[in-house]
Amino acid sequence: MAESKEFTSLEEEVFKALDHQMRRDILRYIGEGKKPTFTDIMNITRSPDTPTLSYHLRSLAPFLVQKEGKYDLNQIGRAAYSLLRRTTTYYKVALLHKKKNAVIIGHIVLWGSAIAAGLVLEVDTFMTTIALPSLAAVSLMIIYELFE
Repeated sequence: MAESKEFTSLEEEVFKALDHQMRRDILRYIGEGKKPTFTDIMNITRSPDTPTLSYHLRSLAPFLVQKEGKYDLNQIGRAAYSLLRRTTTYYKVALLHKKKNAVIIGHIVLWGSAIAAGLVLEVDTFMTTIALPSLAAVSLMIIYELFE
């Protein structure tokens, strides 16, 4: 029964620590392999004062190890950092999917402009009638496949 209570306590600490944006930013910074000092973290996070940063670092205790005045991630910290990276990537992909039509239309306009410029500038006929339209079609197929 004591083991279950310990696990619940650690679980609560972990999720409470990830509940604050500054702590997530600190985890990301340390996760990049920088092995920062307290001062480095204070500068990068623009923490208003030492006690505030100390509080956040204490909250991150389940994720951190400190050696010779430098912070690094422990095993749980590396897992949390990986989760943060994945959620950020997922958000960016979801945003891209949301703007799918705008991306495709923008791409069509870009290629149409390139083909029109080739015609106006009287670039080689093969280039403006075959090569550029073929490249545009392949490019649009690749973009379409990215969204599927």
